[in-house]
Amino acid sequence: MRLAEVADYIQSKYDIEASYVDLAGQTLAAVTVPGANESFALLLKKDGRETVELKCGSLAKFLATQPAFGPAVFMQDPAWIRVDLANPALNDRFFYKTLDSAYQSSRPLEVVKNEDINRRESSEEIENSQEHEIYLLDDEGDDFQEEVIPKRPAFFKDSDFDRLLAEKGKPVIPKGIKQMQEAYDYLAIPRRESNFYRQGMLMANYEDDFAQMVPINKQRPVYHDLTVDQLRSYFSWRTKFRQGKYKPASAAYVYLLASELVCQIGVKDKADGLRQLRLLFAKCAEQKDISIGWQQKHILQNYLVYYGFPLEEIRPDFDDELMRGEVYHNLLSGEASGQELYQAICCLSAYLPKNNPLLKKEPEKFYELLAQVWQKVRLNPYQLLKLLIGEKTTLPVEMFADTVFFSLDPVKDAEIILAPGFVYRCQGGQWSNEVYWPSSRQRQLLANFMHEFDRLSRQAFKQGRALKEKELPPAFKQAIMQGIADYQEILAERARPKVKINMASLDQIRADAAETKESLLTEEERQLEAEEAEKNTSESNKQASESSAAEEKMAKDIDESAASDLGLDENEEQLLLALFSGQPYQDFLRQRHLLLSVVVDQINEKIFDEIGDAVIDCDGQKAKIVEDYRSDLADLLGIEEK
Repeated sequence: MRLAEVADYIQSKYDIEASYVDLAGQTLAAVTVPGANESFALLLKKDGRETVELKCGSLAKFLATQPAFGPAVFMQDPAWIRVDLANPALNDRFFYKTLDSAYQSSRPLEVVKNEDINRRESSEEIENSQEHEIYLLDDEGDDFQEEVIPKRPAFFKDSDFDRLLAEKGKPVIPKGIKQMQEAYDYLAIPRRESNFYRQGMLMANYEDDFAQMVPINKQRPVYHDLTVDQLRSYFSWRTKFRQGKYKPASAAYVYLLASELVCQIGVKDKADGLRQLRLLFAKCAEQKDISIGWQQKHILQNYLVYYGFPLEEIRPDFDDELMRGEVYHNLLSGEASGQELYQAICCLSAYLPKNNPLLKKEPEKFYELLAQVWQKVRLNPYQLLKLLIGEKTTLPVEMFADTVFFSLDPVKDAEIILAPGFVYRCQGGQWSNEVYWPSSRQRQLLANFMHEFDRLSRQAFKQGRALKEKELPPAFKQAIMQGIADYQEILAERARPKVKINMASLDQIRADAAETKESLLTEEERQLEAEEAEKNTSESNKQASESSAAEEKMAKDIDESAASDLGLDENEEQLLLALFSGQPYQDFLRQRHLLLSVVVDQINEKIFDEIGDAVIDCDGQKAKIVEDYRSDLADLLGIEEK
């Protein structure tokens, strides 16, 4: 069942027209009995879902348990119920009976009394006008009760031709309209939509100049619902519109023309259809007719998606939806920064920590803290983020639900990705929309979560005044506290002093020191130093020769694949050889600008999985093989010790 059908039912049966307004992100119409102080029905449309809320008084509790019925959401009143029109379990007959009951119970008492009096007077007149032709006695002579024999009902074919006979005079039927009426196929499926398309194509280029603007009470008509005068009035209005002479008209006229355009009736191509739709709706906006305006956005969006316009043309008409999708994507994807998270939360949460001292004094730290806490919530195994914000879901979509639509070659398969969290898909002719859907508890839960985040962060950083605790499930509080604790550890690590060694400047420092030392030496000290240097050079050459021989011998003893299996690089291997052979390694480290402790740590780390402990001891200045592991290390490296 569609909301438009309910509005038509109310219009035709009660003569009450539903006027729609946009309120709090949804479109609604309050239906009120003339003379009554309160409405008896609300027609609501939000995010493509259509519902009706009815005032049922004491019966509300019982009715709310019926299929597709439930407690009212918008009214928040126990006397009201909510009906989901899209629920397949909805019984149409039961719904309309409930709607009639709500209407009757809301009528003012004075109106009811006056109608009863009028009904009785009318009944008496009818009774007095009847002829009493039959008067029978039973076997015992008692009178039978007098009964009026009803007239035979008049059966007639529901067509425009029969309605024409009821009109005063005999209007002239233009040839084009007569051909259109005769083309109506009662066996077509679907009858209403396919006949509208067939008749519309016949009348695509028809023009008229009917002077009278005839009212059309039915808000969502097709050609078959109209009299000849109404048809001529509509086609004359359409002719002037095509000529650029727009004349304000009722919703029925706009509905018919919009339906023609989405069906590609009377357009050159899809771009021309879009141009005419935008022009039509722009003129309607000048009328400030809300009952028409609320449908325009959905019709344009459906048109752009269905006919596959380029993304750069589609996106501007989805600004609100894409902005909303971006908010949810930032909160649920784990890709947003702390500042982006806070901006997204500002769009949804009723509570914002605007006065948080950390946010005021050090906003960057506040955003980092929020990101750390949000990460804990997102990775929680109990799907806390789904409860807090919502999830991505897929909803069925009825294209052009606000118009009459039919196509001889409908779209079968399509995919339009407008954003990561906003996708239209068509599979086998069935359209769906992938969107982010909010959690039912989002409003209250998110506000309390942000309040507790504000309170606990103040407490942890000892800033600002203390806040009163809000009710929040323990899992959420635990995530907040854990995130704050982790961030405090990050801050403590940052605060530790870091030693930075510029290896490139060490040679310059040594050169400067040598120059200073040289300038302070006496002639005798220089001579002694030269002799010492010559002696050291001789010993160094001797040691280098011995070391080279030992290294060559050690290298021969080491299994060629052993070092590579352990992941040792050339520097680590050379140091390990020197430590095994007891050879000096200081010059080697100095020449390559290496720190002893760093290379030792790297060797210990790579051999730890094999030995299970550090195999080299180092105090920062000297290093040596741990004797307890010397044999194990020799076996590991394939070295034969003597």
